[in-house]
Amino acid sequence: MEQAAKKKINSWKVVPYCVVIPCVLIYLVFFYIAAVEGAVYSFTDWNGVSSTYNYIGFGNYVDAFNSEYLRMTIRFTIIFAVIVLVLTNVLGLFLAVLLDKAIKGVNVFRAIFFFPAVMSTLTIAYIFNQIDYRLITLLGETIGNDVLKAGLFASATWAPYMVALTQVWQSFPVTMVIFLAGLQGVPEDILESARIDGANNMQIFWKIKIPMIIPSIMINLVNNTKTGITAFDIVMGTTAGGPGGATYSFAMYMYIKYSKQEVAYACAIAMIMAIIFGVIATLQIIYMRSKEVEL
Repeated sequence: MEQAAKKKINSWKVVPYCVVIPCVLIYLVFFYIAAVEGAVYSFTDWNGVSSTYNYIGFGNYVDAFNSEYLRMTIRFTIIFAVIVLVLTNVLGLFLAVLLDKAIKGVNVFRAIFFFPAVMSTLTIAYIFNQIDYRLITLLGETIGNDVLKAGLFASATWAPYMVALTQVWQSFPVTMVIFLAGLQGVPEDILESARIDGANNMQIFWKIKIPMIIPSIMINLVNNTKTGITAFDIVMGTTAGGPGGATYSFAMYMYIKYSKQEVAYACAIAMIMAIIFGVIATLQIIYMRSKEVEL
């Protein structure tokens, strides 16, 4: 009887491995192996169709850095990533603080603010395109402004900012929820002790709450940095990289090159994007962990 019980317990110990191992294998095949293959192809002239290819060293990388389109891509990515990173985190934290209160109807407001996160990217892109096409152009005609008349998405100067604002509107709800979870995880006894010691709300927020939600801040920084650097669907849905390449993201540039059967070149762009994101994300994590406090 005792041996049967032990055997049953040991059999249950195998279950977690049976669940995890297939997921790990799928992840390895579709992510790491694919990433390694992409890195290898970036040093070739493969067009994605032929069964043969030649190694050309850093030729694709040299061509990429000499390309005007890559410079436009980097310019757009800097504008887009900075706006998304700053506005999404600031707006998400602001709303999380407002909704971190036990007031009547707070759950209704949480649901309302979270609504953009459940909408598809193409739907959001369509909404902002319609705002630009119908409202902003109408405003331009009313005040006689040629830029507004044509629409901001049609302006090489303003299109990057419009695409970034569209992304912010989609991204801030998830950021808000992560911040809200962090704020609700701050122990109430610590806050009460601070109030007894005479700390005001601003002091409690900056000296206690912010240091204690560093993990939430770190998650949001990395997630929003990834969104800013690897954006594709929001760009495709709003401008498709136009006008004149002014809203080329790395992923959009890769897609265009891939569609022209310049697969090896697209892989080189992917490697450049991955390295940039990897370096920035690593620095963010190292810095935020140095600021983390333990209970």
